[in-house]
Amino acid sequence: MNLQDPGAVDLTVFLAANLYNLALTAVFLARAGKRKRMARIIGLGAVLLGIPLLAASILNVLAGRVWWAIALPLPAALHCLMELFVDYLTPLDFRYTRWVWPYLGLFYLGQWFLVGYNFLARQEYGVITLVTYFLCLAATYYSYRQVKHG
Repeated sequence: MNLQDPGAVDLTVFLAANLYNLALTAVFLARAGKRKRMARIIGLGAVLLGIPLLAASILNVLAGRVWWAIALPLPAALHCLMELFVDYLTPLDFRYTRWVWPYLGLFYLGQWFLVGYNFLARQEYGVITLVTYFLCLAATYYSYRQVKHG
């Protein structure tokens, strides 16, 4: 695969975005099932998907592509970095503080920007990414309900 090829970079963003959504779906289901270790391992895999997203932005800069090809993967990549820091490298438990709102805002901004990127790259990429996003959202809701009421 030629990484200077815009189609290859777009495919990389498509794969990373959808693997991220599916991994987070698995994380939320593992949390709902009280499988903390499994959730942590899968979550680390999800966080590492920020690397190809950041690489895609860099390759798009080097290829002189349009602004959206450069900018849209960045919030998700930044959220992955933030997630790595707060969940894996430091013992910060911020989810019950006011700091959860910027964290969630960056997460959802990143998700929607990845959906947008994929629609702009190829319509079928966008449709699939939107489906996996909603699957992740459903798993998030299910996990929240299980933890809150289970």
